[in-house]
Amino acid sequence: MRFFIILFLTTIISHAESKKETIIAIQPLGEVQQVRLDIVKKGLEDAFGLKVETLEAKPLPKEAWYEPRSRYRADKLLDFLSDQTAAKYHIVIGLTSKDISTTKDEHEDWGIFGLGELGGRVCVVSTFRLNARGADEAKLRERMRKIAIHEVGHVMGLPHCPTKGCVMRDAESSILTVDEEDGRFCGACKAVCWK
Repeated sequence: MRFFIILFLTTIISHAESKKETIIAIQPLGEVQQVRLDIVKKGLEDAFGLKVETLEAKPLPKEAWYEPRSRYRADKLLDFLSDQTAAKYHIVIGLTSKDISTTKDEHEDWGIFGLGELGGRVCVVSTFRLNARGADEAKLRERMRKIAIHEVGHVMGLPHCPTKGCVMRDAESSILTVDEEDGRFCGACKAVCWK
């Protein structure tokens, strides 16, 4: 009887640990400065309380290159990340210094800071536009941290939030919106994300 109780308790503990062992993988795409990877890793750990691993860099996929605008299509980068990253990583965030774009409203190719699959598994962030308005390296890193949290928030199922200052607020193509945030979730978003 004692053996079965121990086996039962071991099974319950193991199941509980596997449920909370969600791992976020940071996948550098092309060359990304180590200090920038470290900033994103710490930001994600602090924001979500999850284990974060940084993977070996991979080259950006040729199939994502958009020749007419000399940049990479974010949706194709998401496909690449989904296909090329081990299933043990529940959430994958690609980081690149290259320009990325997506289709937005009437714009076939709109430059963006990042893109995430709402309720999916993958997202991508680019530093290409983060030095706007004369930002120094410290400001760029802070923006990158916030945008990484925002895109992982989308992967965790959070839509854009209307609350000023919430990290899930839509940037509406303005880096100033990102600068107004402190990188935290408002109460409503936090309640959804951690229910």
